Amino acid sequence: MRLNQFLKECNEKDVFKKLSIYVVSSWVIMQVMSVVWQPLGLPKESITILIIILLIGFPINVYLVWKYHLLSFEKEILDEEGNLVEKNYLEKSFKKMYFSSLAFISIISGMLIMLIAYNNFINDLNINNTSFYDDKNNLVDKIAVLEFGNGTGNTKYDIVGKMAVDWIIHGITENKVDQIVSPEVIESYTNNLKESSNFSSINAQMAALEYIKPSKIISGNFYVQNNKLLFQCSISDGKLNKVLKSFKMVECDSNNPLDCIEELKQVILGYLITEENILSLQEDFPPKFEAYQYVLDAKANSENKEAYIGFLNKAIEIDTNYFEPKVLRVAYYYNNNDFKKADSLRKEIVPTSSGNIRQRNLLNLYEALLQGNNRKVYGFLKKEYQITPFDMETNYSAMVVASQYVNFPEDVAVYYDAISMEDMDLENCPSCIFRIYVKAMADLELNNYNEVIESLNNIVKIDDDLFLQKPLLAAYIKSGNLIAVNDLLKKIELTSEKPVWQEASLFIAKELLLIGDQQNAEELFNKIINSFENQNNNEILAAAYYFNKQYVEAEKALKSIYVLNPNDISNSSKLAVCLYKNGKQQEAAKTIAEMKTLEKDFQFGELNYALAQYYAALDDEVNSMRNLFKSVAQGKRFKMDTYQNDPQFLNYLNNSQFQSILKFWH
Repeated sequence: MRLNQFLKECNEKDVFKKLSIYVVSSWVIMQVMSVVWQPLGLPKESITILIIILLIGFPINVYLVWKYHLLSFEKEILDEEGNLVEKNYLEKSFKKMYFSSLAFISIISGMLIMLIAYNNFINDLNINNTSFYDDKNNLVDKIAVLEFGNGTGNTKYDIVGKMAVDWIIHGITENKVDQIVSPEVIESYTNNLKESSNFSSINAQMAALEYIKPSKIISGNFYVQNNKLLFQCSISDGKLNKVLKSFKMVECDSNNPLDCIEELKQVILGYLITEENILSLQEDFPPKFEAYQYVLDAKANSENKEAYIGFLNKAIEIDTNYFEPKVLRVAYYYNNNDFKKADSLRKEIVPTSSGNIRQRNLLNLYEALLQGNNRKVYGFLKKEYQITPFDMETNYSAMVVASQYVNFPEDVAVYYDAISMEDMDLENCPSCIFRIYVKAMADLELNNYNEVIESLNNIVKIDDDLFLQKPLLAAYIKSGNLIAVNDLLKKIELTSEKPVWQEASLFIAKELLLIGDQQNAEELFNKIINSFENQNNNEILAAAYYFNKQYVEAEKALKSIYVLNPNDISNSSKLAVCLYKNGKQQEAAKTIAEMKTLEKDFQFGELNYALAQYYAALDDEVNSMRNLFKSVAQGKRFKMDTYQNDPQFLNYLNNSQFQSILKFWH
């Protein structure tokens, strides 16, 4: 069939009429959309998307015309007897030509769709995002820096505005914070738009920014007042319809504008670096960038105490309003048992805003810690945890407080499970190791011995420090697997120094006492004692004698320690017990009286706990429980060797008062 015949037949069968209805309807819809998209709040691209949809629909409409209209022209050819000879919908040549036309229309529509999509979406992205990826192929935001307005009325200061822009751009690019769009680029786009579209200067700049699509825009002005330069600066979103941050006015001598400019650069960089986690940094205002870098350096050197505190001090020196390093410094001295220094530094911190709830919560947290009020500690830490549940340090702190401060071992798993350990590099993650250790201690208290064994068996292969092996040993003992205990102790003996083996043996022997295995405990105490060549000044030896009830030998060992350190409350308590057991009641009473003079601030129940141990050894339940109550109320922590884990209170484990002490903070 020829083309003119095909077109003639299409006309006769109303094909063009059917298709024109779709074309005209599409045109009307586009006209309506071009008018109503803005009042309806639709994106500008909605018209383009509509055109693409209509182009997709046109070949579909051509096919539907065939299916629901042309097939009605089918013919049946019968022979003389009325039998069906052939069922022919349309002439084969017409059908072939029609579907060839449909294929051609589909190809043309597809090409138009790709061209429109490329020009309006893909090419637009390429133009506006070229080279805006960092060296790790992460998309980098664009920041437009506008010229700083000279509000001095004196053209000699124009250079100051130029310097401010250059200094800010240099700081952002040097530190690879974001991709910069300079004032020159913006001006070039603005001038082109003014010439081509007769825009005013302001409208042309707005149009240029809309085309460039920066995520943020930095703008500012400066003035002179009383020989002082005053700089104002703010950061807006890419459409200039919302101010993201308005910085404090920066002031400097008019003869030294770089002082202002450098300070302004620091606060801008500080904001850009910390904007995503500004809440977690507890800051009302962005820190100076250099100070922020020192805090990062401190965190990177957390294992090096001298470097850590040195970096924190530098950060505070550079930015006296920077809250985070001040709090970290309080935490540093608290964790290193310099409680007086920690309390002094805490009192020096003044929240930068009465409305900053998190700053006050953190200060209240450390105040409660230094007061030994563990219930408040847990309450304040829960609030902190709700803000940053996936921060490793906060998460670990919540685990420690739940387990050791308020004796809520059942809460520990909730915090532990919040951060997956599957992809953690345990060899280079001390916090990860500590979390596993605290979880293991909690599981011990909950009698989840298999979980402890499963979690620590692999960990001790990575880190064989005794503090990790102790909960593993305790789990073996409490689950009755003494063979595994002996195997691990032999490994420690072969791979570690003798003092480590002696400490591990003492721990095991005390754990055996807690489960009532006096015989195996005595054997191990005797092995410890026989391993010493020098019988003086050794706490492990003195403890072995003491817990083995060899009070005469224990007295001698403890006296040698007492001479060197008469302020050691724990050993003084044991010495008093030995003196009493050895019939020296007056000397024992004198030792206790001297011990009571050692009471001081920030002791956190240590003295009363030692007194409770002394009275427990004398079977004085009233005084023992009274002092133990005082001890827990002052903040004595629940550890692997205190309260229910201390053999000196073995006779009181089922005592109702003792159980109340364990739940004191509940």
